Amino acid sequence: MILDFIFEPRCVFCKKIGKYICENCYEKLNNKYLFQKVEKDYFDYIYCGSFYNDLIKKQIHNFKFHDKPYLYKYFIELSLTKNEKIFNFLKKFDLITYIPMNNQKELKRGYNQSKLLAKELGKRLKIDVLKILEKPRIIKTQSSLSEEERKINARGAFEFIDGKDIKNKNIILVDDILTTGSTARSASKILKLNGANKICVFAISKTTMRKYST
Repeated sequence: MILDFIFEPRCVFCKKIGKYICENCYEKLNNKYLFQKVEKDYFDYIYCGSFYNDLIKKQIHNFKFHDKPYLYKYFIELSLTKNEKIFNFLKKFDLITYIPMNNQKELKRGYNQSKLLAKELGKRLKIDVLKILEKPRIIKTQSSLSEEERKINARGAFEFIDGKDIKNKNIILVDDILTTGSTARSASKILKLNGANKICVFAISKTTMRKYST
């Protein structure tokens, strides 16, 4: 990928060459993650690689809104570092997909951050990444809405791409941030209606580390 040549691997925090988060900075970050099996929802598991604290929030904003797409590697490193059990769990899935962006919005930003995350995750897990959903209309930005407004806003946001065979497939669905789960639920519903078996929502961060509840 061209981004790998433009941006030299360097720790986001201390700028040490080698990784996007070095061992020393990882230890200082004292990172916490959330893994949960979910009952009575369209997705079956949740894995969030970090807690949405001030440091993570700053990097996510840089990633999404300040033209720093290369940070996808930092977030995947953060999510998988020293999490061997999670890594081995995710490797058992059949394919990876991601939350799509509306074409107009993606063109304006220049990239879909969830797609970049999915591609890097697929590379590390050696699992194929497939675009399964599309977002035909522009909806309001979820971060600006209340919990109830998020649920309404996410309804009907996604469409299944004809010709994709996902029957009985176990799928990792990649998103950037998990808040109420409305976006992931709406996307997972479409996947389940088209034959998907188990779905694990993979997000780089969760706004609170409390257990997800339906």
